[in-house]
Amino acid sequence: MNKIFPMLFLTVALLPGVLSAQYNKAARRGTAKAASELSSMAREVRVSRQIRERMEDYAVIIDYAVKHEQLNPAEMRKIQGILNRVEKMLEKSQKSGQMSVDEAKTMNRELSKAYRMLWFLRRNKLGKNQKIVFLGRNIVLREEYRAKFDRGSLNQKEMQDILHAYYSAWRVREQLRTDNLNPKQRLRLERECFVILSEYFTLDQGTGDPPKPQKP
Repeated sequence: MNKIFPMLFLTVALLPGVLSAQYNKAARRGTAKAASELSSMAREVRVSRQIRERMEDYAVIIDYAVKHEQLNPAEMRKIQGILNRVEKMLEKSQKSGQMSVDEAKTMNRELSKAYRMLWFLRRNKLGKNQKIVFLGRNIVLREEYRAKFDRGSLNQKEMQDILHAYYSAWRVREQLRTDNLNPKQRLRLERECFVILSEYFTLDQGTGDPPKPQKP
């Protein structure tokens, strides 16, 4: 009996510490869970806002393209169909209060598809094409790619590659806005810009033939 009391006393003495440790552990789990939920909510709000902003930008582009006869009704319906699907997905996720990573990727992928269609339809298919000018030279999508687009066989990967080249050249062109470039640097950047474009675009003659890629 005498042995039981010391052990009982020891157990009672240790109990607050054990309970405190368990409480702290549970509190940390609760805090981590709450932080995770807040982080997820913040991500969903941010993604929803970005998607909504992209859709608003596209609406402005479509409105301009229609007014300037750069899209015909069938083409507009095709693009609008993609935007409508994204709108329904966005509304569904907002009503449920949850947006998975896969859903966010799907919506952004669909919006990228809509943008690529807008870019090609506005500039390369209709009779009243919008001219693209780089450094004073008109550029036109190469005939083989234009023919594939007209047949509907230009796939999304090819569109993506073409747009990647276009915007790569655009970024090089932005470097030419720097004031402290010497003539040699300016010429090098101009040649780099046209070399990038020449893979997918035909350039007018301008002041000379389009530069050819140099051998390494």
